[in-house]
Amino acid sequence: MPQTNQTAVSFKDLAGLSFVVLDDIGAWKDVIGKEIEDAHFMCQDERDAMDEITRYSSFPYFTTNVTAADPSYHPVPANNRVERSIKGPKAELTIYVTVKRQRQTQVEPLVDRLKAAWAKLPTTPTTRGTNMLK
Repeated sequence: MPQTNQTAVSFKDLAGLSFVVLDDIGAWKDVIGKEIEDAHFMCQDERDAMDEITRYSSFPYFTTNVTAADPSYHPVPANNRVERSIKGPKAELTIYVTVKRQRQTQVEPLVDRLKAAWAKLPTTPTTRGTNMLK
């Protein structure tokens, strides 16, 4: 990919490419579908299928700082991939927690633990915890 010589890419830089993507990626599915023009997404239902395809192909795929915390994630060896962060306002998502007022006191400790765990997720100097293309 020509983007390998850049430290970060935009969604526009990825126009027309084919990607292998996990099917259940929540809001990211809408983001990449809208932001990457003429892209082809080969959606995979199973993590094992995704791992196999990324291990033996050169199709780019996406990860986030949360991906590494997923115990079912098995990264492709680094010698086959170059990690690039995706820059731009649509490359980051704010996550909200909504609870009933009656449950707020009960849920606050859990939310605090999630925030603390999130802050400890691995990042690289180029990603600062954002979306990455591999």
